[in-house]
Amino acid sequence: MLLFVYRVLMAFLYLLARIAGLFYRNPSFRERLGFYKTEDIQKLSKGYNVWLHAASTGEVNAITPFCLAFRKAKPDAKIVLTTTSETGKKIAIEKGEVDQVFLAPLDIRWPLKRAFQAFRPVMVLVAETEFWPNWLYRSGHNGLPIMLINGRISDRSFPSYLKLKSLFGPALNCFSLCLVQTPKDADRLASLGVSEKRIQTAGQMKYDRQSPEAMSVQNFKERLSLMNRDILFTLGSLRTGEDDLLLPLVPEILKLSPNVKILIAPRHLKNAPLYREKLKGLGVANIFRSELEKGLSPERVVVLDTVGELSLAYAFSRAAFVGGTLVPIGGHNVMEPALSHVPVCFGPYTQNVGEAAQALIESGGGALVDNGPDLLRAFERFLDPEVAREAGHRGHDAVASMRGATERTVKEVLDRWPITDP
Repeated sequence: MLLFVYRVLMAFLYLLARIAGLFYRNPSFRERLGFYKTEDIQKLSKGYNVWLHAASTGEVNAITPFCLAFRKAKPDAKIVLTTTSETGKKIAIEKGEVDQVFLAPLDIRWPLKRAFQAFRPVMVLVAETEFWPNWLYRSGHNGLPIMLINGRISDRSFPSYLKLKSLFGPALNCFSLCLVQTPKDADRLASLGVSEKRIQTAGQMKYDRQSPEAMSVQNFKERLSLMNRDILFTLGSLRTGEDDLLLPLVPEILKLSPNVKILIAPRHLKNAPLYREKLKGLGVANIFRSELEKGLSPERVVVLDTVGELSLAYAFSRAAFVGGTLVPIGGHNVMEPALSHVPVCFGPYTQNVGEAAQALIESGGGALVDNGPDLLRAFERFLDPEVAREAGHRGHDAVASMRGATERTVKEVLDRWPITDP
């Protein structure tokens, strides 16, 4: 019954989208309806294609190690990546690790049919938590192996999935195999009705990411006009509510040393102007990252309003705070600074990254902070370069010891590869 209601609602949405398409000719909008440029689709007309789907920036970054490893194992296969968000698409194109990138089609019969005809996949891979019922059913109907990779079900989304178990349970059983991050994720999939025979715990591929190349880091450092004597603290991926807790702390952080500089990165770029105005209201001079390209004089505080550069900022920070952890979001990628030997600070809400957060705390590479004053004290401690260096090394080693998910995932994908090589 729920599936019928879902399909009726999606059909109505499709009708509205087609009407809107008569007036709104944006290419991205057409991609969501399953219409693509001829020259892009012609590139997929020969050989074997894998359809890989990821939601947005975080998921695209997380599957980068897989894309690299799979391309090495299957150099003749093309990877067609779809994303739910425009930002995710932009990041994927900039990374250049796949052959084609499109916005995902709406989860409706007609856009899906056009997408399958255009992409010609021999296998479908879904990253993390992108469970679209019609998509899964059509993959199964087309006889394609479909796998969940780097799968997870967050604390926030699990209750909703349980309430809609009759809708999602049968759809999830279309997966040939579900490779999940933790045993908790495995238990949650099983409780939704997925056969335990189709579930394996493979770990998180985020741990397998490499730190940014030294040359890229140095170039970014020069763009920020940072000198060797400067001490950079980064507040990364701040969510709504965290800005009110941490931005008033900025004047105090600047007082720690005349060499201290701060980079502030909102999780969503639309908040960058708001952050800048709030800082001005606190009497803090600041500048957008993009304005530095225009030759404007640098300030001690930079608001990151560009995409794909946060990992570069983390890489040469003395210490970093990772957002989504002081408000009940569940935490963003606390491993990212640690991979660059940078001490990581985060709040108590780390459900999405609990394993890594715990490892960082136990190793001494991470600092749990409950509020702004706690973070100020942590940054003050990391002013000592030796203290920061030791904590950074410990954090890196803790994260490095958790690697291997990518290798396990590639093996399982290759074991189910539907084409027999000559």
